[in-house]
Amino acid sequence: MQVVHINRLGINSIEFDMESIEIPLSLGEEQSFEIAIINYGSPTHVHISVSDSLKQNVTILEDNPYVTHEDYIPVIVRVPFDGKKIYQGDVYVTVSHGARKKSFSMILGQPLNGTEKRVIDVDDSLSSPNEIYIKKKKSAGTWKEQIPDLSLRAPKWNYESLVSKVTILLAGILLLILFVIAISDVFSYVNSPVQGFYFSLLLSIFFTAFCVYILIKLPIFK
Repeated sequence: MQVVHINRLGINSIEFDMESIEIPLSLGEEQSFEIAIINYGSPTHVHISVSDSLKQNVTILEDNPYVTHEDYIPVIVRVPFDGKKIYQGDVYVTVSHGARKKSFSMILGQPLNGTEKRVIDVDDSLSSPNEIYIKKKKSAGTWKEQIPDLSLRAPKWNYESLVSKVTILLAGILLLILFVIAISDVFSYVNSPVQGFYFSLLLSIFFTAFCVYILIKLPIFK
């Protein structure tokens, strides 16, 4: 049931609970319903009419009621046997002898079947497959090729050079010891034992310095 509110928002204002109503009817079927009119202001005449597209399908039994507070207007709707499946139009409500007019839509007939197929136009170009370009990845190679060549060989020590240096050093020390012993024996009898010792020590120092100089100049120590 549609409800019409008069003078609720102001003088001669018109409001509807529903901006559109649908009444399902089969061919040759007829139904009736009511339009409730509620007046929030002073009593007034309310005129109800329909558009030309609904005049053969809608009959308003009281089209110009005088509404003081609340009134119910009976309406009869029908669809002829040889008519269309759907009828659509507007219902007009006018107040204060045409001072304000407003309408809501009405649809009569068989509702659309929810299982009815809908045709959708599809572009023919969508049926052709898209070209897909797949870029072949370059082979990364085997794991042996990716791992760098690591040399596990231990460094080769120059043992020969080391042995030569140690041998020469030991020989020099041994020669120095023998020289000191020989000098001590030679000069042990010169004047006094004390003078012989100091003289031997002095010669040993010179000899040691000379040996060190010779060793430094050798190529193996460069």
